[in-house]
Amino acid sequence: MQYIGVMSGTSCDGVDIALMNFDHGVDTIATSFQPYDNELKAQLLKLIANKPFSVSAISQIDARLAHLYANTINDFLHQNHISRLDVKAIGLHGQTVFHDPDSQYANTIQLGSAATVAKATGILTVNNFRQMDVACGGQGAPLAPIFHQQMFQQPQKKIIVLNLGGIANISLLKDNHILGFDTGPANCLCDEWMMKQNHKPYDEGGSWAKQGKVNTDLLSAMLDDPYFSQPHPKSTGRELFNVQWLNRYIADQNIDAVDVQRTLLQLTVESVVEGINLLNQKIDTVVVCGGGVHNKFMMTLLQNALQVPVESSAVHGIDPDFVEAALMAWLAEQNIKKNRLNLMAVTGADCSLIYGVPNIP
Repeated sequence: MQYIGVMSGTSCDGVDIALMNFDHGVDTIATSFQPYDNELKAQLLKLIANKPFSVSAISQIDARLAHLYANTINDFLHQNHISRLDVKAIGLHGQTVFHDPDSQYANTIQLGSAATVAKATGILTVNNFRQMDVACGGQGAPLAPIFHQQMFQQPQKKIIVLNLGGIANISLLKDNHILGFDTGPANCLCDEWMMKQNHKPYDEGGSWAKQGKVNTDLLSAMLDDPYFSQPHPKSTGRELFNVQWLNRYIADQNIDAVDVQRTLLQLTVESVVEGINLLNQKIDTVVVCGGGVHNKFMMTLLQNALQVPVESSAVHGIDPDFVEAALMAWLAEQNIKKNRLNLMAVTGADCSLIYGVPNIP
């Protein structure tokens, strides 16, 4: 039976879709990407940055995202000549607009009504994958390590899976055990600075950053943020790492824009390396997924810093741009089968859980 995974990540750039079959391993049948239009992306970034929004406006965004997801899924099925009757379930992540698992009233919010998607597609839709983990004392993130274990684990090897989306997270796969956490920003700060300075959504291949120089004072100041030294389990997002956060460090500084970009890229590299070093393991291979895998300059810097093979997940048979969407499909399958997943060592949840809530049309 086939499952659809739908992912909108911290890059806040659009909708990733993957049609998966898990009957014999992990088989990717088809994938697609639908970018957000500029107006919707701007609205989401303002909401994530905690700008004032009415409840009515948030409700409208929730419904608008749901219709976008449903239309994208229906178009995807039509274009790939797939009957909805052949899809067991959809795993719908939604767009995270708030994530605060450490406060007294911990919560995480993803927009995009699963009920609307289930009705519009006619397919059972599983969502709210993070809420129960947070309710059980966990971070609600990252959820990927247990799927990475299914995909990338190798006998008698210690593997790091590095996801470079808006936020970077790592999974340690070792002797049938997993650990994982968010290391800090991956592309989110670089992308926002690129848009502000050059009106482009991202720095293709890291070519602009490559022209700059690392400002060591700025880098040191940013690395002093308490998040980087916080022990795991831990998770983060654009709620912390955003333009306002960056402005606190550069407001009174006369630093060339290209040097800021180069320093932000170095921040990603050094926080990833520090996160891996904190695990105190001799790593055999680093497998990279997420949009950052296309940043050749970043990949080179990671390779030089880690001194182990750093390779795309494509080498292991799965497109790096759709690993997270495949995760959502897999989580939907696990939910339908009522399988309890043990992410206690990753998120800090106090028990194994059935992740997600089914919405039956």
